[in-house]
Amino acid sequence: MVTAARQVVVSVHDVAPPHEDRVRRMLALLTGLGVTRRSLLVIPDYQGRSPIDQDERFCDWMRQRQDEGDEIVLHGYEHIGVGEPRNARERFRRRWFTKGEGEFLSLEYEEAHDRLTRGLAMMSRAGLSVYGFIAPAWLINEDGLRAARRLGLQYTNSYATLADLSNDRSYLAPSLVFGPGHLDEDIGVALQERVCGLVAMYPLARVVLHPPCIDHPRRMSRIAAMIERLTRAHTPVTYFEMLATLRAAQLDRAYHCAQ
Repeated sequence: MVTAARQVVVSVHDVAPPHEDRVRRMLALLTGLGVTRRSLLVIPDYQGRSPIDQDERFCDWMRQRQDEGDEIVLHGYEHIGVGEPRNARERFRRRWFTKGEGEFLSLEYEEAHDRLTRGLAMMSRAGLSVYGFIAPAWLINEDGLRAARRLGLQYTNSYATLADLSNDRSYLAPSLVFGPGHLDEDIGVALQERVCGLVAMYPLARVVLHPPCIDHPRRMSRIAAMIERLTRAHTPVTYFEMLATLRAAQLDRAYHCAQ
């Protein structure tokens, strides 16, 4: 019987032309740690000012990364907050979960579908293959999820889960998250160090990085130590590889139950 192996995804959020230098340095550090398969969350048009399909050098680099084993993930469209919160829950999440970048938090279905469609089209023009969608700060409502499913996107995730959009199945995959946000300081890293051992106990684990992390060498060295700890018992994979393993295990269980 196939079983879901112990796997860890190291992902880099907010990959866009303005952050290219930081992301290059971060990927070099991860390669030095032996993490050579990463999920790169690419913003198609960062803040409405950096469309990737108009930056051929950036697109060449992303295609190279994809060819060498990294995964390209759709990460919003502009990564800026749009629309107004529709209830108290959305207002709370907008206030405490993001710095005004909850792009998919309050969208109606049609607008969510439009932004996803434009993002996927831009990725296609850049020559990039995309299987998953992760909303900025993981803030997405049911309309956004329905639009993602309708467009054939295979998965999304939250702070603690990986969601297979094709069958509405979610898997526990806790994460260590490093900036930006309200805890984007040494205190935030210290809190993550405390929970790292707990995260390491789970078969599926994740590490979430943002480009500004690389600008703080001391903080980054502590983050690197946590990544090394997780990779001692977990194989670094991309999100889509993790999803494929989970799907294979599910099919195998179904097959054996039918015997």
